[in-house]
Amino acid sequence: MKTSLPWQTPLWDGLIARVRTGNFPHALLFTGSVGYGKSVLAEALIHGLLCQFPADSGTACGQCQSCRLLAAGTHPDLMWLEPEEAGKAIPVDRIRATSTFFALKGQYGGRQIVFINPAEAMNRHAANSLLKTLEEPTEDALLILISSQPSLLLPTIRSRCQQVVFPRPEAQLSEAWLQAQLSEVKESATIKNLLALSNGAPLAAQALHETGGLAVRHDLASQWVEVAEGRADPLACAKQWSELGLPKATRWLSSWVMDLIRLKSGADPVVITNGDLRPQLLKLVTGLELKRLFAYLEQITETARWANGQLNAQLAMEDLMVSWSRQHIGLK
Repeated sequence: MKTSLPWQTPLWDGLIARVRTGNFPHALLFTGSVGYGKSVLAEALIHGLLCQFPADSGTACGQCQSCRLLAAGTHPDLMWLEPEEAGKAIPVDRIRATSTFFALKGQYGGRQIVFINPAEAMNRHAANSLLKTLEEPTEDALLILISSQPSLLLPTIRSRCQQVVFPRPEAQLSEAWLQAQLSEVKESATIKNLLALSNGAPLAAQALHETGGLAVRHDLASQWVEVAEGRADPLACAKQWSELGLPKATRWLSSWVMDLIRLKSGADPVVITNGDLRPQLLKLVTGLELKRLFAYLEQITETARWANGQLNAQLAMEDLMVSWSRQHIGLK
C-alpha cells in the first residue's frame, strides 16, 4: 500500500480535502527539489483515488481488486509515462496515446489517470500534443505531472495545471525519517551531513548514502581541486563527471562554487554547506576572483537547466571543466 511521507501531511490533507468537496482539478503539477518525494505522494494519491474502498484518510485499502492491479502494475485506468532511459525524452507518440486513453470509458467506473515523470522530459512536439488533452479534458480525466524544473515546461502547460509546490522538509522530520531508514548509521552528525549535502532532501540523502555517494563525491572533489591546480586533465575529469550524470554533477559543482563564493566574501566557514571539504575549499579560495566565480556559477546553472534534456553530458562537462581549469590564478 502506497502512503505519503511524514513531512507531506499538509499537502496530502489539502489534496484529500479537495477530493471530498468535489473541487479537484483535472491536472496537477507537482514541483519541488529532487528528493522531496514528489512521486511518492503522487503514487499514494493515485492509489487512493483508484481504490474501491479507500480509508477515511484517503489512503488506499491495499486489498481490493483495483489495489491488486495497481500493485501488479496492470491497472487499466492508469497510464504511466516516463523516459525509457534516464536523460532521454518522452516521445510524442506516447503523449498522443493519452488522447485515446481518455476517450475510452474507465473500466472501473472512476477516474482515468495519466502520470508523467519528469514532465520536462517531453520534447516540444510531445508538450504541444499534451496541450490538446489539457484544453479539452474528459470528465473523469486526471493528469499528474512531476517536475523539478518547471521553468522548462511550456508556460501554457503550467497555466493549465494546478501547481502543488513541495517545500523543503522540516529538519527534525527529515532527520528522524532518515535515521529510521539508515539504522546502521549511529552518528547524528552523519545524518545531518547527508541532509546538508542533499539540499535538505531526505530521499536524496538516503540515496547518497546507499550508493556510496560520499566516497565518490570525495574522490571527485579531490580531482576537481587537482584540475584547478593544473595537476589533472580537465577532459579526463569531465569523462568521470559525465558518468555521474549531469543533474547530480551540476548540483555538486554548484554547491562547491557557492561555498567558495561564501568564503571569498568573508563568510564564517561554519556556515558553508560542504563542511567536510572545508580544507580543500580554503586552499582554493585564495587564488580565485569573486567576479569570475559568479560567472562560473552562472555557467553551471545554465547547464543544469538543460541537464534532463537532450544535452550531451560529455561535451557539457568538458566545457565546465575547461572553464574551471582557467579559474584559478594562484596555484599554477
